[in-house]
Amino acid sequence: MRITHSSFAAIGLTALVEMMVSPLAATPPASWQMVFSDEFDAAQLDETKWSTTMAFVGIHGPRYHNEYYSSYTLDEDVLLGDGLLRLRTDRHEVKGDNPAGDFAYSQGLVSTHDKFTFTYGYVEIRAKYPGGKGLWPCFWLMPQNLAAWPPEFDIAEYYGGQRKMHHGLAHGTMRDTLWDSTGDTETEFENVWHTYALEWTAGRAVWFVDGVVRKTIAAEYVPNTAMYVLLSNSISSARGPSSAPDENTVFPNFFAIDYIRIWQAPAPVVAKASVEPAPAVVAKLEASDLPAVVEPVIESVQP
Repeated sequence: MRITHSSFAAIGLTALVEMMVSPLAATPPASWQMVFSDEFDAAQLDETKWSTTMAFVGIHGPRYHNEYYSSYTLDEDVLLGDGLLRLRTDRHEVKGDNPAGDFAYSQGLVSTHDKFTFTYGYVEIRAKYPGGKGLWPCFWLMPQNLAAWPPEFDIAEYYGGQRKMHHGLAHGTMRDTLWDSTGDTETEFENVWHTYALEWTAGRAVWFVDGVVRKTIAAEYVPNTAMYVLLSNSISSARGPSSAPDENTVFPNFFAIDYIRIWQAPAPVVAKASVEPAPAVVAKLEASDLPAVVEPVIESVQP
């Protein structure tokens, strides 16, 4: 796997200035413990935490999803530098081999499948989303069990063609998939730093942007299965929610992530029952407690 390192020299000063203006973040309950994080300070992607392929149902191969997409996943579109993970999309001819085919766009994607999963917790990123028709960057969760879709959490899925941020949960069955969705077209998401978070507990899910609650679901269909994290910067086809790119869509573009952090509630302490050994009983026997000894009477037997 080849992960490209970029210095981003031309935008370094601007990025530093932007980073100083930090949006508000929601915080998990004080007793919760951090169980996963990446500050993206290294020169290369941490392969103990991330892979760069897809692993879920409905795909034609681990580098291309389905007909709602136009982009093919390439490792060189996963870039690290200046303390950021940047997932790039670009418009150029791509010869795919997994699956085989010709593609007009490439994309960057990272996933924790088979490397980190969690059931319940608080997950947050600080990120800057690109804008433009056809762009489809997303922060989402998928089930570790590949045959278990749905559920799917779309924590912050941006439809550039609609200028809409989607917060949603897919539930039900594969044949009868139901969506609980909310779309935000009022907030300015393009090329602006925000924090995006999900607090997921039994029967309840809460979406945050900059520490402000944007969506709440309290229902029995909130999943209770192990899920993994995906960060992707995809290109929509004409059938997809962002429509196909047009001549005004800027390429290359970048979905920039400053960090990801995940907390969970501490495991409950189960008290062990204390079993005291039964005290030994020492009985003092008196002479009167002993049975009387009766001497046998031997009778003579006459021949």
